[in-house]
Formats: sequence, C-alpha cells, structure tokens
Amino acid sequence: MQGIQVQIVTWNSLAHMERLFRGLRKQKGVNFKIVIIDNLSQDGTLDWIKKNAPEATIISNSQNLGFAKAHNMGFKICSEKYALVLNPDTELGENFLLETVNLMESYKNIGSCGGVLYKKAPKNDENGIFDSCGLKMTIYGKIVDINENKVQNAKFEPKIDVFGISGACVMYRISALNKISDKNGIFDERFGSYKEDVDLAWRLKKAGFSAKISAKAICYHERQFGAGEKKEKNDIRKILSRRNHILMLKKNLSKKDAFKIPFIFFYEIAKFFHSALFERNVLKAYKDIFK
Repeated sequence: MQGIQVQIVTWNSLAHMERLFRGLRKQKGVNFKIVIIDNLSQDGTLDWIKKNAPEATIISNSQNLGFAKAHNMGFKICSEKYALVLNPDTELGENFLLETVNLMESYKNIGSCGGVLYKKAPKNDENGIFDSCGLKMTIYGKIVDINENKVQNAKFEPKIDVFGISGACVMYRISALNKISDKNGIFDERFGSYKEDVDLAWRLKKAGFSAKISAKAICYHERQFGAGEKKEKNDIRKILSRRNHILMLKKNLSKKDAFKIPFIFFYEIAKFFHSALFERNVLKAYKDIFK
C-alpha cells in the first residue's frame, strides 16, 4: 500500500486535538505518517501533541503563516505518494485513508480525492447533515459545497466526479501537485487563507487531473467558526474570501470559459454594488486586489 503524509495546520487548536487523533487512530490498512505545522499556537496545542501523540512530526513556526504557506511547508518535506490535507477540527471515519487511496490507485489521472463530510453525524435513526460532498462551480463562477446543510436521506449517493474537494479534508497525489506548482507555490501563498483550495482544484483540473469523491470515506467536520462568531472575525473572513475569489478568477479564467464570462461579470458587478450599499467594510477586498 502506498504511503500517505497526513498534514495538519494548527493554530490554537487544543480543543480539537483529542477528536482529531481519535479519527487518525481509526485508520487501518495503510502506511501513514502525521505532520503538524503549527502557526504559533498559544493555547497548549503543541504540549498536548508532544505528550499524547509523540509519533507526529512537528514543524513549529514563529508566526502565523496562514493556511496556504504552512501547508506548502508540509508538501516540501513530503516523501510519500499521497498527502492528506486535514483541518484540525475534523474526525476521520474508519478506513477513510484506505478508501480514498484505493480509489486514487484505480484511476491514475486523479489529482485529488475526498469523501463525504458531515457537519452532524448520522446517529441511530437520525439523519446526518452534510458539510460537503465536493465542490462545484456555477455558471456565475460561484463555488459551492455540494449538499452543504442538506439532511441525509436513504437514497443519497454522492456524485463521484466533482470540480474539486474542500480543503478541510482532501487527499492529493503529490506528482500532480508538483506538475502544477508555480512561483506562488502549490497552494498559492498570496491567498493566505480562504479559496486557496478552490484555486488549486481549478489548476489541477486545467492540467487534466480529475477530482473524485469516495462514497465510503466519511469525515466529520466541526467548523471552528459559525453564526455566532464575532463581527470583526466575520468581516475579515468576508474581505479575504472576496479578495481571493477575484484573484482566483483573474488567474484561472481562460478562453474555454468564454461562455461563462458574461454571467460571471454581471454577478461580480452585482456583488460589488451590494457591498457598496450594505457592506462598506468589504470594499477593502476590491482595493487590495486592484491596487
């Protein structure tokens, strides 16, 4: 069985560590190693890992480098065929690694593979609530998580082929990543955090690699931020997300997308005027990208 590097970027993630490693220890039938890239946690995250998960390799940064740059540090030291990018606020279901790698071994052109992510796990007779079953792009250039917030039902079968995989839990083929890496890195380090996973998915797709979902691979994703987050953090997320979305479109739109461009243009204009009227703070996103 091919080796896997599971790489996790932490930043004050202590509350999630027990659950995260509980999921990792359910994995059987594969050879994998764990790499933690820590962005200057101050809450005891590293102390917990050193005590409770000494098998993990730790890269300790002296500042918060963000998601993209930190994960690129993990890719640089990866000597395995596959790398699983995993958020700290997740718990892998049993045999997640085995199921995704088996699928990738079956199709040599797969650049990325994911599973079914739940916000709320199915329990007894109670249905679960989906977080993501892959990413899709609408004709307006909007990126959405497939089935997000939908309730699971007995007839559910995820699509196998998708545009890309959520960066919360995604298996990459390292040889594919190396082929599309450029001066800005595998994950584009200009993005910092937000939409860097979509940008990478798009670049892999343009290079001829597919993205697939393994229906048997389950992961639970307890998002760190939600409806109750502080307004300041929510505003920062909106600004970064909007800025990075525009950067992603500028980078990746090509002649092949000509039929989408009018829809994307008018959709983005509508978003701009909505921000001008109701989200004046978000206008900073446009100043940052076009300065």
